[in-house]
Amino acid sequence: MIIRGFGKVTIKKLADWAIMDRTTVTRNLKLLEKKGSIRIEPGKDHRERVVTLTHEGITALVAAIPFWEKAQHHVGEIFGKDRTSRVVRELSKMVSTVRNK
Repeated sequence: MIIRGFGKVTIKKLADWAIMDRTTVTRNLKLLEKKGSIRIEPGKDHRERVVTLTHEGITALVAAIPFWEKAQHHVGEIFGKDRTSRVVRELSKMVSTVRNK
């Protein structure tokens, strides 16, 4: 979803945005690249790599959305919508804090 939102994104920016280690992101991206879901190409600076979704990646993403929505609904049913909303708000604040450091 992050790659879809950015269109083209460097691995560094993707890792920063996801608050993940760049090595971990790269390892996971290699799996998606093998499946044909993404393309990794050199960026403006030859040291950076730019990631884009392929047609197959967009198709897989669209197919996954109903499952994500079902999982979100299930969590809301188990914990209640108010509690789930509070947790999401708190996690959002934590992410914001980490990103602003």
